Amino acid sequence: MIYKQNAPQILAQIKKSSYPLLIAHENPDGDTLGASLALAQLLEKENKQFQHFCIDKAPSYFNFLPKIENIISAPNKINLQSHDLLIALDCGDLKRTGIAEDIQKIKTPNILVNIDHHQSNDFFGHLNLVIPQASSTSEIMYNFFKFHGLPIDKYMATNLLTGILTDTMNFTNAATTTESLKIASELLKVGARLNQIMSNIVKNKNFEVLKLWGNLLDKIEYNPEYNFAYTTITQKDLLAEQISAESVDGLANFLSNLQDTDFILVLSEEENDLIKVSLRTTKEDIDVSQLAKAFNGGGHKKAAGFKIAKPSPDNSDWKNPTINAIINKLRALNSELSRRDPFGIK
Repeated sequence: MIYKQNAPQILAQIKKSSYPLLIAHENPDGDTLGASLALAQLLEKENKQFQHFCIDKAPSYFNFLPKIENIISAPNKINLQSHDLLIALDCGDLKRTGIAEDIQKIKTPNILVNIDHHQSNDFFGHLNLVIPQASSTSEIMYNFFKFHGLPIDKYMATNLLTGILTDTMNFTNAATTTESLKIASELLKVGARLNQIMSNIVKNKNFEVLKLWGNLLDKIEYNPEYNFAYTTITQKDLLAEQISAESVDGLANFLSNLQDTDFILVLSEEENDLIKVSLRTTKEDIDVSQLAKAFNGGGHKKAAGFKIAKPSPDNSDWKNPTINAIINKLRALNSELSRRDPFGIK
């Protein structure tokens, strides 16, 4: 029903626009990249002049995605006033665009389109295509194209399949549905390059990365009160192996295979005195996005995250204060909801 109501209006705005801007979310993942790149390829076929923006540069293991080199990461390279249509893809809220304040300051009339699948989406667009039941925003875009009879070529298919695979953790998490599997099959039929996708986003670990993963696995700790496990990644860890932070992407997904815990945390020290916290669970009755939202973060029920400031910039012992802050928030949530579990699901 929502496709019949909103999708035609969105396509009409795309055809009507003279200079649209596509926006992928900050700290881009495979879904926001796959969905927005597929739409970018449609705009190219329509001979549209447009820009494609993401405030953070995509991890290098996504460099195989068709047309990814056209994404702009410098805010000074875009002029929001000149765009008559803004399309945010896979952004749970406007803040995820990384340029929320700039968008809110736009004086010239334009249309903001919001295409997303997060259940926490706040419908910030003038036009919203938000379907929480979808496995990914890439799945939504596939159905958008099919609904309007728009052809999907092998390059679009590779982008869309990347989005579906990354958000379903290669069809292993609760976002996996019969619909997502069916769509993946259809994308393969039109030429999606599965081997290329898997080689770049799964089979992409070298010796140094695996050695670091071993050290991080050795540091796993367990909290019996809330039945979660966690590990930490420090700047020293990265420097010791001379690898980048993106090399440990995927560790949280790997740790979600841990049995006998309700959820896992990966705490990563960033260079800007922030701690990035990644949350994962495979339990049907646990919603980690509730904890993320309590820290002004977001995500999905099974995969979410947030950032928290270090206790002090020069404090090397940030792990314990950070874990204590998380435990205190869990207690507050538990007390507020008067439920046994910290997320108010059971």
